Amino acid sequence: MPISATTRRPSRARLAGALFAITLLAAGCSDAGDSDQGDAPAAPEASDAGGSSEAGGSESSDGSDDGGEDVVVTGSSDGGGKSSATVPREPFSVTPAPDGFAPPDPCSGEGAYFVEVDGGSASPDLPERDGETLSIEATGISGDTAQLTATIGDGKPRPIEDITLGETATLEGWTISVTSVCQDTDQVEFDLID
Repeated sequence: MPISATTRRPSRARLAGALFAITLLAAGCSDAGDSDQGDAPAAPEASDAGGSSEAGGSESSDGSDDGGEDVVVTGSSDGGGKSSATVPREPFSVTPAPDGFAPPDPCSGEGAYFVEVDGGSASPDLPERDGETLSIEATGISGDTAQLTATIGDGKPRPIEDITLGETATLEGWTISVTSVCQDTDQVEFDLID
């Protein structure tokens, strides 16, 4: 029996069936016709699979992010209705003062940098690191505890956990140590330690 050198083309019915199947798959996987989404930004679909979904900047090993952007999660895990939620980024964490640290008077007035509550960013300007800038602002003072935010580059402000004398916070490439929290003058002073 001789072997034929001609190739066989798919029949029109098979081709039409394949195109129909692809069209159905595309329609079932697309949100293009879903008017409930409105102008919501594109983001990964939520899932019950136990993995994580994250939009925005990359996560570094110290738990901080590059852009300070909020995570927007859309979709549903059970195939039901659509939902959308903005989840704020975690605040920068604070490392407690070392054991045996005896805090001085909270309003010591010592520190290379200072910031006033609702008075703009820290003065003098913090040095650039890897081409990025850091801006620290004070949003409040309660006793000897300060509420600060940090903005890296052109990102959004991100809170720092409440911080007091002797505690440190690592903000990407910068580490600060609070040296004075003065509620009477609404000023917080800190040193840059690396």
